[in-house]
Amino acid sequence: MTRRNSILFFGIMWCAHVNAMNIVNTLWPYDTLIRPTFTNDYPWQIALYGEKGFHHAQGYNDDSHRVNVLHIWNAQQNALAMLEGAPKDSPTYQLRSALLDSDNGTRGRFIIDGDLNLDFNFSLATRYFFADDWSIGIYLPFYGMSLTNVTLTDLTPNQDNLDKLVRRLLTDNIVGNAQFLAGLHIGNWKRQGPGDLTILIDWFRDFYQNKPFLQCVRVNWRVGLIVPTGVKENEDLIFAVPFGYDGSFAMPFGLGLDLTLGKHFKCGFDGQLTQIFGNERCRRIKTQENQTELFLFQKTKAYIDYGLVQRFNLYIEFYNFLKGLSFVTGYQYLKRGANDISLLTQEFSTNIANTSPRLEEFTMHHMIIKGTYDFGVHNEDMRARPELSIYGRLPFNGMNSALIPTVGAVFSVDF
Repeated sequence: MTRRNSILFFGIMWCAHVNAMNIVNTLWPYDTLIRPTFTNDYPWQIALYGEKGFHHAQGYNDDSHRVNVLHIWNAQQNALAMLEGAPKDSPTYQLRSALLDSDNGTRGRFIIDGDLNLDFNFSLATRYFFADDWSIGIYLPFYGMSLTNVTLTDLTPNQDNLDKLVRRLLTDNIVGNAQFLAGLHIGNWKRQGPGDLTILIDWFRDFYQNKPFLQCVRVNWRVGLIVPTGVKENEDLIFAVPFGYDGSFAMPFGLGLDLTLGKHFKCGFDGQLTQIFGNERCRRIKTQENQTELFLFQKTKAYIDYGLVQRFNLYIEFYNFLKGLSFVTGYQYLKRGANDISLLTQEFSTNIANTSPRLEEFTMHHMIIKGTYDFGVHNEDMRARPELSIYGRLPFNGMNSALIPTVGAVFSVDF
């Protein structure tokens, strides 16, 4: 590697790309259905990604029913239960005592609605090809997300004295009470920042076939490291998901098989497993089993052991059927196994904390369509090969997840 190329490589390293977030379907820029075409004809590839949600997120609950994004874990929020489990000398405990035995299954209940939006996702990726079959790629995204149109519907009746007591002391000023007692903001927010840095080593090899129909078999595998540079979950905002794996390192491993059938047809399969390493930080937890996820008051240090992330792709492609124009249709399935939380304190119960529905497994299903134009077909002797892709990621089902339909574009240059 020349001194000039070394400087360029390590300079671009810090401008790289992304991985998938918690329960939200943000882009994996090294996703085999999205990433640019790569060969070893050129030593370098630089790609710029841009993506935006064209509709707010659709939520899918534990039964895979379509719900508002803030109903994924609970259809209703329990404001009386959120006061449980507080230290006896705290204002929260005193307020709960003043409310007497007022929980009849309706008082203190809220329906909270809102719209989760992907305002933008910009990413820069770089890949260096070496030793014929090997490459190293580096990816880092930047996100803009927002929660808007948050509305609270108080289900507490206003009939008897206990109804009026709960309304006067608690629910009529639920936003102010949550902010004062627990530093919890129940309302709109807007967040921007980087995602996790991903470094991937890829190996691929084309096995050309002397057959009229099956012309080439490409085998590839990859392994990498995800570094927690992303914005973490904000515990003081409702549904403020992390821009990555929430402060954890992770290791993805994937392999795939691509078949070239005839002159203009390809198909393939790709699978990837990602092991997320556990981490310790201050988190909001359940201290009573009947508490609901958006109304959690207690925070403590806790360690989370994450479930394995599995992602599988299937695709068919009409390849260079009109000059350099190609068209891909793909299906993607993603699943993360259940998490396990361990509290680093004896003040609260680990068993109760593990009843949180946000720790349960989640799934996502997508259809992905992409059109690509390879400008290199017009001159094979060009010093650089530009390529432009426009794609859509269309979620259609899931469980315990928030799925945003998106459109995006990828512009890459091999040189």
